[in-house]
Amino acid sequence: MSDDRFDDLGQSGAERRTAIGEQLAERDRTHPEGGGPRRPEVPRPGNKYAWLVGVLLLMGVGVLLLTTSVPNSGEGVQGPREGARLPLFAAPLATGRLDGEANVCQRRPCARGAGRVPACEVKGDGVLNLCDLRRRPVVLTFVVTRGADCQPQVDRVERMRADYRRVAFAVVMSGNSRVEAERIARRRRWRQPVAVDRDGALVNIYGVGICPVTVFAAAGGRVVDTALGNLTEQELRARTERLLAPGG
Repeated sequence: MSDDRFDDLGQSGAERRTAIGEQLAERDRTHPEGGGPRRPEVPRPGNKYAWLVGVLLLMGVGVLLLTTSVPNSGEGVQGPREGARLPLFAAPLATGRLDGEANVCQRRPCARGAGRVPACEVKGDGVLNLCDLRRRPVVLTFVVTRGADCQPQVDRVERMRADYRRVAFAVVMSGNSRVEAERIARRRRWRQPVAVDRDGALVNIYGVGICPVTVFAAAGGRVVDTALGNLTEQELRARTERLLAPGG
């Protein structure tokens, strides 16, 4: 008996092996191993556009948070409510030489990240301390300078504030370094003190979510009114005079 297993097919073993080898080679070429056709890879954005994708994502998240936190009445971004007490803070002045974050510790023990001591204990040159301001009626204007045009509101306050010597006026500028805040204040000739809220701690503790926001408080820090958006100079005067009225 032949030892060649291909004799019964009418071909010599060598010929058959050659033919089968060619068939297998052709199959490997037309049907490679790997479990069938592969799904095409989705191209990924290169580094050139990664920053843009990140910005768009953050914008989308911001819009989502705003719309979900303000379904009807703007709850959560209205600033201090009437009758509430102004949250205490001490912050670097734009015209000072201190760099750092605002102190928002209300009382001992201070929460982590709020400050090492209560805000009222932070004194010195280059510091705006609300505990000192609230001895008189207070008008606080909250602004940001990136992506918003809120600075004209401070210009209007600046024009009228000299007529109200019994009222303390101040600006809280968020998102800028001290040097940037000083440059803006000097360029626009603001004479009222400007508190630097570099990391947003003040807008957070005050519940400010739009720009500008103007808070009017009686002596001692009780909130009389919080105005969202721009006010005319006449409106600013009317609300400031309310602070000076008996029982205001």
